[in-house]
Amino acid sequence: MTRSGVVDRSARAAVRATPAEVLFETSELPSLLDQVHAVIALQDQPVLRNLLITQCYHELSAELVRLLGGRNAHWCTFATWASKTAGRFIRNEEVPDVLRRVILADDDERESFPPRVSGVRLRGQGEPERESATRISALDALTPWWGHGLGLMDIPERILCELSADIALGNLKVFAELGPLFARMIQLYRDCPRPGEAQLAALLEGLQPGPSPEGGQGLLRSAMAQYHEAMLTEDRDKKAELILLANARVGLHEQVRLQPYIARSLDAPLRCMLDTVGSPGRRLPEALRSMIQDKLEKVHALWRLVATKEMMNMRLPDELLELGHDLPAPPGSPLHCPELATIEDRELYELLREYDAHDHTTSGCGAEDWASLRQRMSYILELFRSRQCCPRLLERPFTRAQHAEIAAWRVPAPLHGDL
Repeated sequence: MTRSGVVDRSARAAVRATPAEVLFETSELPSLLDQVHAVIALQDQPVLRNLLITQCYHELSAELVRLLGGRNAHWCTFATWASKTAGRFIRNEEVPDVLRRVILADDDERESFPPRVSGVRLRGQGEPERESATRISALDALTPWWGHGLGLMDIPERILCELSADIALGNLKVFAELGPLFARMIQLYRDCPRPGEAQLAALLEGLQPGPSPEGGQGLLRSAMAQYHEAMLTEDRDKKAELILLANARVGLHEQVRLQPYIARSLDAPLRCMLDTVGSPGRRLPEALRSMIQDKLEKVHALWRLVATKEMMNMRLPDELLELGHDLPAPPGSPLHCPELATIEDRELYELLREYDAHDHTTSGCGAEDWASLRQRMSYILELFRSRQCCPRLLERPFTRAQHAEIAAWRVPAPLHGDL
């Protein structure tokens, strides 16, 4: 967001100025911290806010890569692509095809919606192409209790709205806590050739001790200290391990914070179905309503498995990662860069081992239920370790034309390309 990104206020003359408009009316360029706070304050525009969050994460990432030195991606780098992926769900671009195939109970109609294929995903060297038949068989287990003949086909829109809202809220919650923290770190460290204890103390000020599940920020305090130490070392292996440890602790804190939003979003279809079937206005025989409720409750766990396998993915610049499958090696590269092929730091090793991400394989890391914190962390830690030195992660998340629109606080039109 640059000076060229001044919001066009001619169309908003009768509307009270937003925090962003007030920010950009100043004579000085806004600081990154000011930009972060302006994005957090944006209300009632979840699609635009997600795009701004994604762009802010990239700008934070670029600054922090410079401060940390070397070629290591850090938490904001991964957050850029996670936020961009979340945007597809917020805009309802990722879910509808899968959702409709699940809800459609008629075999002929379901066949008119071809299964999602993973052709755009680049596989690791030697990795066989996966068949999609297993996905359809999983869907077949669900579809007999959905949809046709029961007057329930009116709820897909509601499901999509709930999914979008839950993911947008989770996206904002994490950014509202971590965006200002990383922006403040940049502000404190940017002009220090060799930051000292004063900068670290100022950065940690306000971060509450204690475990994340109880509202504490102890993991963030430790992570900031490790990023600080990584800036000061010239040892490439030590620097990479310190950054990975910091990334892991920020990631664990973030996932604890996101847990209720992820669980709620994955439960949205079943929750909407149960609410609809149980509503007083639904004219279904009591025996039929009771049978449907019983069936839906029994397939709750199966739905999460299908949702994880079918819908959970992460789009990186050169690959589409399917979170319900084991993580492949980066395209054209070994699974781990030389700096992280072996782990010497004891704290890092123990944290990786706790989530089965400590060895030289990613076998078994694919999640069966993305709502499981442990399963998510196993995949995320493998992702952090295997992609930390991938230079393509440092690329811009949007084209120049898209960035110009987002910097002007506008959602890019289709003519600017796919987001």
